Amino acid sequence: MVDGAGARSPSTSWDDWRRAVFGDPFMVWHEGPDFSRLLELARANRADVGISLAVGVAQHDEVAAQSFIALAEAGLVPDGAETLLRAAVPDGQGTFLVRLAEALYALTGDEAWARPIVRVLTTVTARGVETFWGNRLDAAIALSGFPPTEHLVDALARAVTDHEYLVRYHASNTLLRYCGERRDVSDISTFFDKICSGDPASWRAAAEHLASMASR
Repeated sequence: MVDGAGARSPSTSWDDWRRAVFGDPFMVWHEGPDFSRLLELARANRADVGISLAVGVAQHDEVAAQSFIALAEAGLVPDGAETLLRAAVPDGQGTFLVRLAEALYALTGDEAWARPIVRVLTTVTARGVETFWGNRLDAAIALSGFPPTEHLVDALARAVTDHEYLVRYHASNTLLRYCGERRDVSDISTFFDKICSGDPASWRAAAEHLASMASR
């Protein structure tokens, strides 16, 4: 249960609090979290909300980490949030690490927080095991929120040659955003036909063209 101030009762698990604040887990995954209830609770008692989110961060829940972005945008960041998030980074992996880095960028304005996201984007195998492509997809999208640099453009260009189509798609979109282009890659046949191809040479051609545009 969640009380009116946003605190969990002693018998309430993180999963129960998460469901009460964000809704059905499948819909949160499918549609993305709605932070309106979270912000309402934080306006009433941001310290209690921070305590509850800390439990989620300790469980490596990406929604808990992402919540701090919404709180930062609303000027409702609980005390100790930066310390909490920084402490979670060394053990963070995949999309959870991406959300931590996004949240720390929102709190600090330090563009260096793009680096952990790049690591997720460019790690296709770890210890000989293929990583989940959805993590790379989330990283490609997240980098659209950072100012373009040579390092980010290079990493995204590599991702345009990823063997997973959706990673190629979203990496291409982020490079287009770096160019100031509002259209998605699906609206630009010059690139879309290449990334939809089964030929890695076509992916590389699209990557080189997009990187050249983004670097101008």
